[in-house]
Amino acid sequence: MKLRGKLLTLAIIFGILMIPAYFILQTFGVFQKEKVLSDYALAIDVDGKPYDAWLLINSFAAMDKSGDHRQLYYRVDMSDINYLFQLAYQEYDISPDNENPYLAGKVDYHSLETTYVKSEMEYSNAKDYTSFLHFYNKERQEIYTYESTGKGDGNLVQSIIHQGMTRSHNGGSEPARDPYLNITALFHDKLNVDVNLTVDEEKKIVWIRMNKAEARP
Repeated sequence: MKLRGKLLTLAIIFGILMIPAYFILQTFGVFQKEKVLSDYALAIDVDGKPYDAWLLINSFAAMDKSGDHRQLYYRVDMSDINYLFQLAYQEYDISPDNENPYLAGKVDYHSLETTYVKSEMEYSNAKDYTSFLHFYNKERQEIYTYESTGKGDGNLVQSIIHQGMTRSHNGGSEPARDPYLNITALFHDKLNVDVNLTVDEEKKIVWIRMNKAEARP
């Protein structure tokens, strides 16, 4: 009985210690399959060479931690998501340079205006409204709508924790969790564009490869 009592006490203590450990691990995104790409440079593959995809922000991009076909995600509520559409439609030029020895140059987008993503406020009365984000293809056809709740929508938008980051909330702190749009799925289904990722851990580059829209039937 004494041994059983000691084991029970140890189990209770262990369980109590595991509670804060769980929340700490959650903050670092241990229990999710995606990770934010803050530690990598984002590069578009042009003829087998990596070009800096700036103005895309690496801390607004995410990918699956593992798998043969990793999905690319991007913060749905950021206007620079528009540049991913320009990459898909090859609406950019490249500027070779030797500034960064690990990159062949950078991308120059044809337009800095947001044309593929539009925000809208739908008023229910003079004071209250709901915000929406509308996404369009090159033909100006709407391909997706997200209600701007700041959370996943159970469809193409999911909440992803930025590993190691916390935010203040109601006098405490919680993991930095934001809504990210699944770019790989959206572009495949709606733009007829394949998005493939390759991770170079040594050089800290995530290569983004997008096929021409007309390349697939």
